[in-house]
Amino acid sequence: MNPAPLPNYEYKVGGSLALDALTYVTRQADEDLYQGLMAGEFCYVLNSRQMGKSSLRVRIMERLQADGITCAAIDLNEIGTDITQGQWYTGVINSLISELNLDGHIDLVSWWNSQKLLSPVQRFNKFIEEVLLKQISGKIVIFIDEIDSVLSLKNFSPDDFFALIRFCYNQRVDNSAYKRLTFCLLGVATPSYLIKDKRRTPFNIGRAIELNGFQFHEAKLLANGLEGKVSNPKVVLQEVLNWTGGQPFLTQKLCNFISHDIKVSSVEDLVRARIIDNWQSQDYPQHLKTISDRILRDKQLTVKLLGIYSTLLQQKEIAANDSPEQMELRLSGLVVKQQSKLKVYNPIYEAVFNKEWINKTLTDFRPYRQELEEWQNSNRQDKSKLLRGHKLRHAQAWARAKELTVQDYQFLFASQELVAKSQQRLLLVFAPIILLMPIVAWQSQQIIMPLLPAYQAEPELFSQGERTLFEGQDNFNRDRGFEAFKNQNYTQAVDYFKKAIQASPKNPELYIFYNNAKAYQKGKPLTLAIVIPVTARREIAEEVLRGLAQAQDSFNIAGGVNGRLLKIVMANNSNQPNQAKKVVRELIKDENVVGVIGQFDSTTSQAVLADCEKAGIAMISPTSTSTSLKSNVFFRTVASDKESAEKLANYALSKNYRKVVVFWNPDDIYSQSLNKEFEKSFQERGGQIIRRINLALPTLNPSAEVLLSTFQDQADAAVLFPNTRFISVVNEITRTQKKLVNSGSKQLPLLGVDALYDPEILRSTGEAVENNLVLAVPWFAGEENSKKFADEASERWGGQISWRTATTYDATQAFIKAISMSNNPTRQTVLKNLKSINISSNETSGHPLHFDDKGDCQQEPVLVKVVRGRGGPFESGFIFEQVKDEDINR
Repeated sequence: MNPAPLPNYEYKVGGSLALDALTYVTRQADEDLYQGLMAGEFCYVLNSRQMGKSSLRVRIMERLQADGITCAAIDLNEIGTDITQGQWYTGVINSLISELNLDGHIDLVSWWNSQKLLSPVQRFNKFIEEVLLKQISGKIVIFIDEIDSVLSLKNFSPDDFFALIRFCYNQRVDNSAYKRLTFCLLGVATPSYLIKDKRRTPFNIGRAIELNGFQFHEAKLLANGLEGKVSNPKVVLQEVLNWTGGQPFLTQKLCNFISHDIKVSSVEDLVRARIIDNWQSQDYPQHLKTISDRILRDKQLTVKLLGIYSTLLQQKEIAANDSPEQMELRLSGLVVKQQSKLKVYNPIYEAVFNKEWINKTLTDFRPYRQELEEWQNSNRQDKSKLLRGHKLRHAQAWARAKELTVQDYQFLFASQELVAKSQQRLLLVFAPIILLMPIVAWQSQQIIMPLLPAYQAEPELFSQGERTLFEGQDNFNRDRGFEAFKNQNYTQAVDYFKKAIQASPKNPELYIFYNNAKAYQKGKPLTLAIVIPVTARREIAEEVLRGLAQAQDSFNIAGGVNGRLLKIVMANNSNQPNQAKKVVRELIKDENVVGVIGQFDSTTSQAVLADCEKAGIAMISPTSTSTSLKSNVFFRTVASDKESAEKLANYALSKNYRKVVVFWNPDDIYSQSLNKEFEKSFQERGGQIIRRINLALPTLNPSAEVLLSTFQDQADAAVLFPNTRFISVVNEITRTQKKLVNSGSKQLPLLGVDALYDPEILRSTGEAVENNLVLAVPWFAGEENSKKFADEASERWGGQISWRTATTYDATQAFIKAISMSNNPTRQTVLKNLKSINISSNETSGHPLHFDDKGDCQQEPVLVKVVRGRGGPFESGFIFEQVKDEDINR
């Protein structure tokens, strides 16, 4: 039988705790603040809201008063912000008179009016020196709470107020009476916020008191209120703290739920049901909205904050640098600084303020919001609402690297299409004139561009160690490394990049910078290039870089070949064919580059093959799978669409899926290739494709297509062949599936390929595709052959390792092998050697590697499905799992 709960044991959800509250948790900050104030130190407790600052003040005041120290507390919220400077200082003095029982010693109105020749701040200074310090003989501590309210003063600056507090501190040298006076500031701010005028001395006095979340050893008393409610109160409390990260408000709230007999099977279920799910309607007293409101209060700043926060979600932690943006995120309460790292405060915040929330928030800030709404209201018929000229270019730039809604893409596509048609009409009208005009600008560009040194035309697209290609990632030592690298001080660059890695050990770009600096330091570096889609698919680009960084690091640690280390030129093609051409032409100019790893998708690979052939430079793609890619310089370390389509067709028929609908993009060579190979393999074995749906249609309604496929077509399954651009459309399809299941209808099995092995699928729609989405992928960490590499990569980078990391590792290893076969490797020798290499499985991600006469590697794809589990992206709660043979043959 469980012990009975303690009587009068009430958890406090919001507001200050009473002095006799049994649920007050004593933290290290209690002792630090008490000792600091006893020693006469000026102290400040500046932190996010609902961290227990006011409750801490109440307790410390009681302890100080018990020691004979006179204390006063001023709540600046009570004084107001839309008042004159005189009214504000009068309010502060009046609060002190009331708190310190000085009414009998001073008539405030008379005294104030008698000081008319002085400014308000001078009157306050005179009050401190001639009234406060003379009427009270002992030590005085003045607590000023809600200090951040002064930042909202409308009619004057608070700089003089904080300058006066600093003056009181400095006066201790000249007037010993001031040694008896101490201030304690509490609120949501930083010391740098308090004095805004940069020409004045900053507020740089006093001791910062760290007010951290509850630790288990501090919070054990909270388990007392769970007695009689759960079988093991301390274990349950630990689970609560795991979810809240010790955040006081959330910890008290969860304990309160449990103590009031809210029945759930686990703390996780309670958190999801009562806090995370539909959080806007359950957020009472308000907490999560307080965080959201602070982040969204300044539109321009919000975009910067969400950029940093998005990076933090991806990487789990980033180096803390105390920049204004990072400080603002910390003051919101969303993130916390721990051991020089910035982290999301707790799993609850991570689940609520997830990638979907970021995307929705940014979408609400879309620069074409009004035009989109009006276009949709016209049933997408009013072309006058579509974007043109500068507006369209601005919208395209804004949309880049963001995951938008289907409606956004349809609107932008329709705008682009309208502009293209207009240009075509103009061309027909003016064609005779244009043909006669000297195209001076074009000719100039063709003459000048090839003469520029490599990487000078658009340097922001390239990096060896001069800059990051990933915006929004702050790292102080990395930036110092950039400067040293640019100045060719490679010894110093190595040192800085090494320190940068210590701050962000899971960032592959930093390892590449570090190894590049070492390669230059050693002399005569061997050079490869990698082309990645940074601005189009940041997460995917990072997956690719992990494989390369791991191979480069191992090669250089082993001493390279003939005393030469490997360096990498990184390039961003934004997954755009035209930009891919520009990038490759710049890489070709650099004669040191003996091979290129890339491109990301089949369309961009197709776009650059002619240039690579002309230059005689080998290109190994770890991700381009289209069977239409053919060239004597093209190789790939990934199974082609033929193998993946056959694997998927076999699986479909083994599950008796005889009739399927196919979602595809007929204008994309990757999607075309998959559709062609699947149709051939599926129909040869008796399968039937009853309908094809074009994912690129502006008028596409994914929800309606799912319903038609299920009820009208009576399809056995849906086959998804999107390129990465249409992942969001697939997400909408899966959400419709989930709604069907919830309503008791049939769930349509979903089949797909490697493009859908995407963090966004797990993060946004994991629950909707659980045990219902089966993919054919080139490589999987769960295979026995892959285990050694997968374990090493997971230890280095964390989480479940993507197939893109493995195939990029293999591509790099292939180039390393080809380079190592020559004493003086050139583009010609590397290209020749690639055609004859044989690499054993212990040198790759798990399978022997050899290229056939078409440049393909012989590797059978693997079937995986989405299941619940730990270790997936951003704690989504879902991972990929290999489909067992018995499931295939069942």
